[in-house]
Amino acid sequence: MFTSGVNYWPRKKAMYWWKDFERAEVEQEFAEIAALNLQVVRIFLFWEDFQPTSEQVSAKALSDLGIVLNVAQEVGIQVMPTFFTGHMSGANWWPEWALLDEEGYVGHPPRLTKNEYTARLGRDPYTDPLMLSAELLLVREVCGRYGSHPAIYSWNFSNEPDLFAKPKHVQDSARWNRLLSEEVRKYSTRPVSAGMHLPMLTTNNGFQPDLLAPYDDYLTMHAYSIYYSQVENDDPMNSDVVPLANLVTEALGGKPVLLEEFGYASSEHGDISEYITIGRAGEQKRQYLASDAEGGRYYHEVLEKLARSGSLGAFGWMFSDYDPSLWQKPPFKVNVHERFFGLTRYDGTVKPSGEAMREFAQRVAAGDLPQRIVAPLKLDVDAWYRDPQGNFDRLFQQWRGRI
Repeated sequence: MFTSGVNYWPRKKAMYWWKDFERAEVEQEFAEIAALNLQVVRIFLFWEDFQPTSEQVSAKALSDLGIVLNVAQEVGIQVMPTFFTGHMSGANWWPEWALLDEEGYVGHPPRLTKNEYTARLGRDPYTDPLMLSAELLLVREVCGRYGSHPAIYSWNFSNEPDLFAKPKHVQDSARWNRLLSEEVRKYSTRPVSAGMHLPMLTTNNGFQPDLLAPYDDYLTMHAYSIYYSQVENDDPMNSDVVPLANLVTEALGGKPVLLEEFGYASSEHGDISEYITIGRAGEQKRQYLASDAEGGRYYHEVLEKLARSGSLGAFGWMFSDYDPSLWQKPPFKVNVHERFFGLTRYDGTVKPSGEAMREFAQRVAAGDLPQRIVAPLKLDVDAWYRDPQGNFDRLFQQWRGRI
């Protein structure tokens, strides 16, 4: 079975959702997601909202999460809650209690707390005793309350956590993942995974699939061709990058892979494809925005190739473009391309990428899942991490046009 899903923030609330929660909004937008025939919604338990202090979990946030799960059950979809968010859309959102009194360099991603930028440094989420105690508390409170809720699809530990805080040693992240997995399993039988992205395969970023796999039910991967150095300047909608990332993760970790995030940034109205210039870490960077037609083709090709590469499924990034009322708030004021990743526009109309997801999900439901034709790769973990970027680039050139 191939699971089709989508990552979710409300189109008018984004990361400010839990501070201004409304059931009616969730009912409307989850109904839209169900109408796309998608099975799973990945949501984010925004850390500062769910855990206002290291020793306290918000009763309101827990209650609102229950409403989300109940609404999902009512419309016939399931939910993947993601803990410790954390890194989101080009910014790092820290609970104030997790910050030190010491300030340091602010590069990319910038740090925010309570919606304000800060230079304060954060504690180590993988080894700091206060952080680990707080993380286990949040897992315990959430899973203890909702561990057997029928709308839970699985549990996800973070969102590209190396961007939030890079582990000092790869064994730190392995132990962190083990502790959290063991805590979840005290309260829930639903699967667990860790929320990793392409730099786990192309850099030594403190995480490795082979060290996550023993305690995760499956591996996850986020991959975007628009950010991959080999194609971002001349072929940014190359549809081989994502399935190759799936294959490499599977080979290095020895477990099946869910492609938890993929997608592209579109132009606002979807009528043109163009490069724009955005500021990042004090530098100017070119960023590609695709037309609707190009985006629809990309989704069709990626979904087909993922199925033929043995992926467990794919979750699009993102449910909707964001409403203009959010554009002057962090992170969208600076990261303007983050406004337009949606399967739907901010007026609710469905883009060709959303239609591609719907059509593929219909095919799968009808028993027409493309069969795997790309055999699992055989890779040596130690050899891979001696030159991860070079190894991925060489493999991409070998497989380009062949998946």
